[in-house]
Amino acid sequence: MEIIVFALMVQLAPEQDERVASYWVNQKQCVHVARVLSSREENYKSVLAYCKPAFVDPMKTEIQGYAKKTTTNQ
Repeated sequence: MEIIVFALMVQLAPEQDERVASYWVNQKQCVHVARVLSSREENYKSVLAYCKPAFVDPMKTEIQGYAKKTTTNQ
């Protein structure tokens, strides 16, 4: 089963493709990390970072702020 989360997208240089850096349950946390990455002064070149909605399977993908539910057969 897929759930909707927020993908942190990062592009290190204009000539490179955007890549998913991580997935987040909480949109505000994702946006905060994107802003920190985009505004770091010690970066040699500017970094593009933003969040976008994405569908992922929580059993196959690590999601920040999501606790995987485990079931036990009794």
